[in-house]
Amino acid sequence: MDLELTGKKALVSAGHKGIGLFIARRLLEEGAQVSICCRVQEELDQAIESLSVIGPVIGQICDCSDVDQIKNWVKSSGASLGGIDICVGNASASGQHGEGPQPWQTSFEVDILGSAMFYEAAKPFLLESTAAAIVQIATITAIEHHDVPISPSYGASKAATINLIAQLAQRWGAEGIRANTVSPGPIMIEQGRWDDIRGRMPDLYERDRLQHPSQRMGTGDEIADVVAFLASPRASWVNGANVVVDGGYTKQVGF
Repeated sequence: MDLELTGKKALVSAGHKGIGLFIARRLLEEGAQVSICCRVQEELDQAIESLSVIGPVIGQICDCSDVDQIKNWVKSSGASLGGIDICVGNASASGQHGEGPQPWQTSFEVDILGSAMFYEAAKPFLLESTAAAIVQIATITAIEHHDVPISPSYGASKAATINLIAQLAQRWGAEGIRANTVSPGPIMIEQGRWDDIRGRMPDLYERDRLQHPSQRMGTGDEIADVVAFLASPRASWVNGANVVVDGGYTKQVGF
């Protein structure tokens, strides 16, 4: 299937590693132009170097808990790319630990406020697109209890982003902007969170692996493929959906 992404301009927050890097790579492979952001210059440079052999990519330092930096990255990217067709909200304060207000504050600033401001800043560009699409990366922890040793702020904040996207789909859909969410289950990426858990907490890793019907974790490519489709004109009638991509890990019945 031709996803009709050739020439589309896409922004991927935290597109320098993990799922974000897989998404940026897939969009480039499908012919899009991509702008990524992250907080560390060395990591940004490494990502751009690896992605540039695939297609046209630019990047900028941006702390997605800082509204001014978000606005600057979006405006700069829109100007450099000549527009914005796609926004993929991948930045997250996931993995916060401890009690007290700090994990909640950080999750709010990055996942909720940062995501909302990302899309608000991009809206003027998206309105100029003939195929505008937003894809927010959430998590199954937002819809079902997942017993992992992180702050409950993670699932709560991601649940809020699912609600945010559902509202944007209704509010902005009439203006030609689609908005959907992808909620991954446990994803095994080299040097990622589950790779770390496999080394430090092998019993936890095996417990979650065996809860999948196929008895394996998902891959970054399997998330990126779904994101690329939802971001593409070929998903033109998909709006306001939360697509769970977990290989059957969650046991919900999706009536």
